[in-house]
Amino acid sequence: MEILIRDSLEAGAEVAASVVKKIINSKENPVLGLATGGTPLRMYHELIRMKESGELSFQKCTTFNLDEYAGLPREDERSYYYYMMNN
Repeated sequence: MEILIRDSLEAGAEVAASVVKKIINSKENPVLGLATGGTPLRMYHELIRMKESGELSFQKCTTFNLDEYAGLPREDERSYYYYMMNN
């Protein structure tokens, strides 16, 4: 395991997103498990920026939300789907 330390949250988010990008680009069918909470939000925003700039494609990715509630409609504000689409 490699531990990467950066001076700021933004720098940490950038390096984390770069690691995810490298993995996505190296796999034929990458699978991402996405965690809830505020900790990964800046990394998610950096991944979105990479996608919008054309640096990264999620076309081959399968994602799943680690903390979704069974039976809760995705339109419900308490669902993780809603959280991911609105943050």
